[in-house]
Amino acid sequence: MKRSAWLVAIALFLVGYGTNVSTPFLVLYKERLQLGQSATMGIFTVYVLGIMGALLVAGPLSDRFGRRPLVIPFTAVSAVSSVIMIFGRDQFALLLLGRFLLGVVSGAVFGVGAAWLQEILGQEKLALAGLVTTATTFAGFGIGPPVSAAIDALSDDGLVTPFVLHAILTAAFLPWLWTVTETVEPNSQPVRVRLGVPARHRPVFLKLIAPAAAMVFVFPSSAFALFPVLVSDSIGGQEVVVAGAIGALTAWSGLLSRPLIGRLGPRRGLPFGMAIGAVGYLLGTVAFAADLWPLLLPAAVLLGGAAGTLTAGALGLLAEIAEPETRGTLNSTFYMLAYVGMAMPIFITTLAATGLGMTAVLFGVTALAFGGFAWITYASRLSY
Repeated sequence: MKRSAWLVAIALFLVGYGTNVSTPFLVLYKERLQLGQSATMGIFTVYVLGIMGALLVAGPLSDRFGRRPLVIPFTAVSAVSSVIMIFGRDQFALLLLGRFLLGVVSGAVFGVGAAWLQEILGQEKLALAGLVTTATTFAGFGIGPPVSAAIDALSDDGLVTPFVLHAILTAAFLPWLWTVTETVEPNSQPVRVRLGVPARHRPVFLKLIAPAAAMVFVFPSSAFALFPVLVSDSIGGQEVVVAGAIGALTAWSGLLSRPLIGRLGPRRGLPFGMAIGAVGYLLGTVAFAADLWPLLLPAAVLLGGAAGTLTAGALGLLAEIAEPETRGTLNSTFYMLAYVGMAMPIFITTLAATGLGMTAVLFGVTALAFGGFAWITYASRLSY
């Protein structure tokens, strides 16, 4: 693989790593700041607000001005966000700000970075670009939780040192990223909010790619943010370690599942991803309802595997239908749809607080996941 492609992949890795440094600490933030479940989930899901805003404009801006003006500065902001999270350990508002900025960073870097990789590797290696994007992003997601949990277990600065480490690594890498060649010639096309979906491919995008994208982060966000908090009282003093293990299993399963797309192909891979995600959600629901927290470990494997398979499959299809002049926009559209799913934890806790009860809501979402599997299976047979 080309040197420039490796450097963009590392940037995706570092941004993904920074996103999940704080994940194992949700239980600690809840206790330290005396937060309710919805407020705790708010720390996690405010990320979605940042990413949605950035994704709306990042793709069109990169198609107009180039990939470098988006990826390089916002990778730097990832390091700044980690510093803000340090000061936020005692201030709820700063925690929200730090997570919000991490969302903005992800929205600016993931979609545009994926397009940059596709262009660096060339039209003949679009499938490889999709797999590399998935692998590096999920590897970053996966390294954050165990590193944070290990540092917390071995030191008294668990809410500081992991963020310092990410900030230093990211800052040190920026000069290397600066050497990557631009692949888009600045042009005069208007910058406007759009989806970038070619007209002839809209049916398959709306019926297959969009529903699959919407589930990409429903599964892992529940695995490493929602379920560990729900069962924390039954874990017995090892909440951070367990949360770190679940986060790592979720993300690394997403990474290791990516070769399945090479074997199954995107069309068959998307229904498979939905199937294992639905089963994983069922296991997580049973773990909460029956007070059997060890079930969260296999649930994390299935939920992470679902996310990785859905991501690689959807990006593979997008690479086939994308038009060169709107590739960045289309990739950003995919991530915008995907990251909506990260609001699922706060949606569930808020809905449960209305009187429906957590168990009923979790079983309801599980039923919806199985329904999504049925729909994706049907839609995967559509031609384009």
